[in-house]
Amino acid sequence: MSANPSAAFARELIASLHARGVEDFVLCPGSRSGPLAHALADAGSDNPPLGAPSVNLHVRIDERAAAFLALGLARGHEAAGACRPVAVITTSGTAVGNLLPAVMEAHHGGVPLLLLTADRPGELRGVGANQTTDQVGIFGTFVRWSADAAAPDEGESPGRAAELAARAVLIAMGDPARDDMTGTPGPVHLDLEFREPLGGDGGVWDSPPHVDATPSYGSRVITREDLPAALPAVERGVVIAGDRAGDVARQVAEAHGWPLLSEPTSGACAGDACIGAYLDLLEAPAGKDLTEQVHQVVVIGRPTLSRPIQRLIARAPALYVAAHGARWREAPRHADRVLRTVPPAWLTRADGRLELGDSAWLAQWRAAADALEVPEPTWGSAAVAAAFLDALTAEDLAVVGSSGPIRAIDRDRRMWAAGEAPTVIANRGLAGIDGTVSTAVGVALATRRPTHALMGDVTFLHDVGGLLVGPRERRPRVRIVVVNDGGGTIFSGLEHSQADPRNFERVFTTPHGADLAALCAGYGVSHTAVKSSEALSRALAKPPGGLEVVEARVR
Repeated sequence: MSANPSAAFARELIASLHARGVEDFVLCPGSRSGPLAHALADAGSDNPPLGAPSVNLHVRIDERAAAFLALGLARGHEAAGACRPVAVITTSGTAVGNLLPAVMEAHHGGVPLLLLTADRPGELRGVGANQTTDQVGIFGTFVRWSADAAAPDEGESPGRAAELAARAVLIAMGDPARDDMTGTPGPVHLDLEFREPLGGDGGVWDSPPHVDATPSYGSRVITREDLPAALPAVERGVVIAGDRAGDVARQVAEAHGWPLLSEPTSGACAGDACIGAYLDLLEAPAGKDLTEQVHQVVVIGRPTLSRPIQRLIARAPALYVAAHGARWREAPRHADRVLRTVPPAWLTRADGRLELGDSAWLAQWRAAADALEVPEPTWGSAAVAAAFLDALTAEDLAVVGSSGPIRAIDRDRRMWAAGEAPTVIANRGLAGIDGTVSTAVGVALATRRPTHALMGDVTFLHDVGGLLVGPRERRPRVRIVVVNDGGGTIFSGLEHSQADPRNFERVFTTPHGADLAALCAGYGVSHTAVKSSEALSRALAKPPGGLEVVEARVR
């Protein structure tokens, strides 16, 4: 029996989480979280103690960056084909609040995170104790489940931490027995009370107790998903592949001979049905004529990038939605059918008549797209995106900021020119610019592969602290291409640009005047500045060897 119940509880929790597939733990320093820190220091060392699991420990000093690092690690595991939760550990107080932006993104994006926050024991709550606030339920509806775990006591039998770990992982990964948001992956919050002593005790790492993770939810609600049916066999259908749709969107389009309109983060930017220049086509007279002939729209994944796509969805005579991510229950209200996943019945045509090569409807879309004249971009954000894409192969990983860069890539034909696209990841759950640097670092660490990132200067500055990787931490291989155009120029294409130029610049464009080279030097990160497409292409010719920044100065 350990003389320190908090230390024993922490060891059981870490071991139980690892036994259920959690490999990565992102730890922020703090005293109240000391029991977890000591346990992770052992388990994350080069030579873990006898019986301890071997985990990947990542230490960061900024909780907001740490949470997005955890989110990036989870997205990286997903990209590698091994979906698993990632844990982030903080002390009490404001440290917990700093997790919220990443928690919101994980909630809407369907990313499994485990939030392990240390807290004061019950007797120190509400009495003015230092660094104590209302942490129970602090994340509200942005978590799939939360638990307030009482402080471990002397003489407590093993098993409570293992039960918490089992249920937390089950729900974070998405429990298929549920018909609500808990049925999709997402964040889970464990608020863990710890009494002093908070230090390590050198105790034994016992095998985690086996517990049944199945919650008692009662009978399952029957939904429309229980009765999947084939899609109506119309000739003039369109498949829209939104964020994280997956290759199944291509399969549906090809099975029916329908054009496939794929966003860069869909994972479906390939195949003979894919219309590479779909945005330019939808805005051209020929494309508008084609959209007026559409009889049916199938949406797979969650499209978020462009107004033309949203208009096509809004006026669809018939609309079928599947795999809408964590927000599948928030699909358009006029949808004829909404399914959590794509049913096998959608992969074949109901009447069996049409094959991909026989579709005159698809041929019209391809011919109209091929007839478009799209000029080569001059030096600017579009040209930077073009050079970025040219430097990538189908095997590459790219993390793209959720502002101007993702839209520039969405419009660029290079994304589909070779018939196969790189894996593109973006935080499209809420489409914020928060934590993009840290997300890219997490993707690289999880996949252990070179990772390429593209983002604007404001996005970069918003998470410049993500460049901080301590001397004892594993360094990622990430090249960040920053489009420095002097501020948030994405607003130039919105109605706000009609305001007084001085007001528009101050409150929307927000010029920063930051010296990116000096910032990178302060973090010990390699920096290269380029002022032309040719120079950028040369800078991108070699794979990234570490953490480096290429600043494309377009203004």
